[in-house]
Amino acid sequence: MYRYLIVCIIALTAAMLPAQTTPRSGNTPSANSGRTSIAPSDARPSRNNASPTRDSKTQKTSERSSGATTTRTDAAERSTSNDATLTAKGSYRPATGSGTTTTRSSSTRPAYSNPLTSRTLPSAASPQRKKAATKPVERVTVNWMTLEEAMEKSKTEKRKIFVDVYTSWCGWCKHMDSTTFVSGAVAKYLNDHYYPVKFNAEQQNDIVFKDKTYRFKKSGNRGHHELAAEWLNNRLTFPTTVFLDENMNLIQSLGGYQDANKMEAIINYFGTDSHKKVPWESYEKKFVPQQ
Repeated sequence: MYRYLIVCIIALTAAMLPAQTTPRSGNTPSANSGRTSIAPSDARPSRNNASPTRDSKTQKTSERSSGATTTRTDAAERSTSNDATLTAKGSYRPATGSGTTTTRSSSTRPAYSNPLTSRTLPSAASPQRKKAATKPVERVTVNWMTLEEAMEKSKTEKRKIFVDVYTSWCGWCKHMDSTTFVSGAVAKYLNDHYYPVKFNAEQQNDIVFKDKTYRFKKSGNRGHHELAAEWLNNRLTFPTTVFLDENMNLIQSLGGYQDANKMEAIINYFGTDSHKKVPWESYEKKFVPQQ
């Protein structure tokens, strides 16, 4: 389009220059023709004598402009003859026989498409990036019961009894409740293989255990239960874990806080009767926690 406008402007300029520099005719009468010239006629050249010189300059200028126009037109034709030509209205017309099937128009152009962004990328919700849904872990808690309830269940199904001896003011007892006994492996094993019992060492009600009555014994501002003192061999430290066999005989009492891994090994050690044949040190080294 720009090439066509430049060619038209140059052609119009070249055509206007000869029209403006047309020499005046010597036969045209002048307004001062009746006056006497002061200068001699041969000393000053007339306008008729100067016009051929101006005509020759104008002709040369026109020829140069015409030549430049012809050269630019030829160059424009050569540059556009292989692929496209400009029409009179300036629209872009593709050349025939050029071997391409793409048609372009100055009024309607295809939208630019970035090959990097036009590709279909996997979305965030695609199966490749979607994380596998994790199955929620069911929380297992210890099914605590009283000593009386455990003794009643033992009449129909023999099991070992696991006793957590505590007091209301014992900080480590509460800590073990919030850490060790909330472990899934510990809770599940206790529920499946023991009768887990919570026993307050300072409770005041009488308890009949193995045909013997145990009572609360006051000592100073506080006191203790006689059954707790018997299980702990009068070493009243808390928390203390007591293991009773299927006949409610004392296996062993363990004083102090036990973490989840240590407690899991201990309840498996007594629950499988390994304490009867394997030393604890050897069993602990080979034990693999399930949590």
